[in-house]
Amino acid sequence: MKVLKKIYGFIASMRFAIVLLLVIAAVCVVGSLVPQGEQFALYRGTYSERTAAFILAFGLDDVFHSWWFITLVAALCLSLVLCNLTRVRALIRKTKEAASVGHALSSSPDATEEGVVDPAPVFRRMRFYRTVQSEADGKPVVFACRNRIGFWGAWVCHIGIVLIVLGYALGQMTLFSATVYGTPGQIKPVEGTPFEAMITDFAIDRTETGFVEQYTTALTVQNTGTGEKQSGTASVNHPAVLCGMKFYQTASGYAARVTILEDGVPLERADLCVGEELTISFLPGLSLYLDAYEPDHNGSGRSAFHVLFFHQGQYIDLGAEYFAPGGVINLGRYAIELSGPLDYTLLRVKKDSFAWLVLIGAILTALGLFAALYLVPETLWAVREDDGTWTVCGRSKKLAPLFREQFTRAVSGRKGKEADK
Repeated sequence: MKVLKKIYGFIASMRFAIVLLLVIAAVCVVGSLVPQGEQFALYRGTYSERTAAFILAFGLDDVFHSWWFITLVAALCLSLVLCNLTRVRALIRKTKEAASVGHALSSSPDATEEGVVDPAPVFRRMRFYRTVQSEADGKPVVFACRNRIGFWGAWVCHIGIVLIVLGYALGQMTLFSATVYGTPGQIKPVEGTPFEAMITDFAIDRTETGFVEQYTTALTVQNTGTGEKQSGTASVNHPAVLCGMKFYQTASGYAARVTILEDGVPLERADLCVGEELTISFLPGLSLYLDAYEPDHNGSGRSAFHVLFFHQGQYIDLGAEYFAPGGVINLGRYAIELSGPLDYTLLRVKKDSFAWLVLIGAILTALGLFAALYLVPETLWAVREDDGTWTVCGRSKKLAPLFREQFTRAVSGRKGKEADK
């Protein structure tokens, strides 16, 4: 039993919780610096073969889903919960004692004033409005207390921290993330979900000097199974919440409108973003890859699309790779026209099922800090002496000098009014 008590006391100690917090914070930093979810080749190219093997062996490529990270978070939550549970009984006792006349009379006051004719004005100036009439040793007693909830401030704060840590950890372990990008009019699937997003509009707001001020995307999200639709607008720092997912405006880029013609007659048209590949329908195995767009920055009138062609995955040289907007690539009776450039939008899609838990934790933490710092438990009592005067005493759980100063001002104000009379 003694061993179990020692283990319980160690796990429930603040020292153990602080150590766990520091370790988890360090791990989160590592998880932010090391690219997550990549292959061995990337880590070997970025670091070294030994470091890459170390990263994979200890799960640093997927920190927030590793068993040891989950264990650390569970241990921290357990430590904080046990720490709070061990303090409940003491907090209940303190809360009851703060409202006890007998406990106040037996405690050492922080401020005392004897010979008070009427204690009521002192109570009012000290803002103790709810008083209790009692009796001790045959003497009348007036008693008041306030801010007893302040005893629970740190306790509530700890509960809030537990919820924040738990919500963040669960959120990271179950976080859904995807990318949607395209030009207005395109419909793109949200990978891993039954939803698809139609980009209805994309605008880039600029200042008079030409600097980008805001990116704004209007989109409609539809559940392909149920047909449910929701529309909204996403801009930088203002995500759109649609169908339970958040759409963040992340970036923008260039796209080309590709038109395939046969004997000068358009067969099909598609918008191709930089970094995308388009399969050419009239020649199986042939694909066009839009590698980049080089805009006209110096006003020379020269801008071009950089295009690469592949046949069955192998690069083929068609004699040119750079084409000005409106340029045509002739392939016998067929032709490929590149027009534009167009602006495409890139949206990051996220769904955190435990964000509400973090929010509740943050609210509780703020309330706990407010209670601990500003709601200081204080008591004020007055005992009527045999000569008919009163002895007024007060006690503050914290900030005794400030309480004593307020008490002195309240008593002085009462005496000044009596002197005027």
